[in-house]
Amino acid sequence: MDISYYIGFDIGGTKTRAVLWHKGKILKRVEIPTPANSKYLKKQLLDITKKIKHERDDFKVGVGVAGVIKNNSLVFAPNMQRIKNVNFRKVFPSDIPVLADNDARCFLRYEIFSRNKRKAKKAFGLTIGTGVGRAFAESGKVELIKSFERPEKWEKEYQKIRNSKKYGDLSDFLSEKINHLIKKYNPEIIFLGGGLVNSKKFLSMFKKRLKKPGIKSVITESKNNQYAGAVGAVLNYFS
Repeated sequence: MDISYYIGFDIGGTKTRAVLWHKGKILKRVEIPTPANSKYLKKQLLDITKKIKHERDDFKVGVGVAGVIKNNSLVFAPNMQRIKNVNFRKVFPSDIPVLADNDARCFLRYEIFSRNKRKAKKAFGLTIGTGVGRAFAESGKVELIKSFERPEKWEKEYQKIRNSKKYGDLSDFLSEKINHLIKKYNPEIIFLGGGLVNSKKFLSMFKKRLKKPGIKSVITESKNNQYAGAVGAVLNYFS
């Protein structure tokens, strides 16, 4: 029997989101705080699965998580210090397929999928929240860039400025730091996601600052910022 039901998780430093996805549509969705440690995270994933899964037991699980991924396991999460070495394959029963990936790659995968009428040769994904996620895709394929799974050297400084809520200073700081990545990868389009993108004030400032040095890329925010990562985790099965 063809498995057509999927549960996608997006585990971030602050919130965990999940969707039940079927034939291109979100049937159910959940958003709750990310727990403090690995033990409670595993329990949370199983509790959410029980809550939102379809009555049929044949489904697949996709996990997107902010951190270093190896063999469907979270090795290290820079903004979740007590959550590490989580093998997502072992969290679920052995007959349920599980794929895990970095959350920024999941985000970008969703954005490319949701805008399939626009086939950009090069696309960059930027998630601005507890941390700053980065991802790059070429000809519709999200590339595996392992250095993007780890935080930039300046992330602690970013968090300090972010916590001050001085969006002008934050926009100046981030645009300067991100500019070298944009120049290196030269994307046609830049997708913005993450918690801070929900602030219209910050979003407007940041887009203007990012364009200031002469960046030619189209810069656009996610159309489904809240659940893009969770759906993108499901889309890992189709990439």
